[in-house]
Amino acid sequence: MSEKIYVRKVETWTISSASTPIEINVDALRKCVPPYEGDSEQELVNYLQNEVWNEYEFYENETNKEVYGEDAVYDLCMEEAYVENEFFDSRTKGCDESIQVGVPNEEWTKQGGFQPLAYGENEY
Repeated sequence: MSEKIYVRKVETWTISSASTPIEINVDALRKCVPPYEGDSEQELVNYLQNEVWNEYEFYENETNKEVYGEDAVYDLCMEEAYVENEFFDSRTKGCDESIQVGVPNEEWTKQGGFQPLAYGENEY
């Protein structure tokens, strides 16, 4: 054990928000570059995430702008899709609480500058 040891309480909440839904024209996506070739919702989400979402090449492709419409392609890339519609906040139901024993360590940025060495039973 190190010379100095610290304890802290950790509370964890979940807040979920979403952007305004955008209607998808699947038939037009089948004519885009690269074309959507799937048949299921999961294949569609995989295509959108891997080929369209925040992909500069998809937006810049003139074929896609002609087939899908320039504004619609831009919207589909979700470059400016604002996540503003909060639909769940677990703070209204309580939170998960636990304690951690450790030491302050600025390199542990994902842990808020704290290096946990041991966790309480309710650890998330």
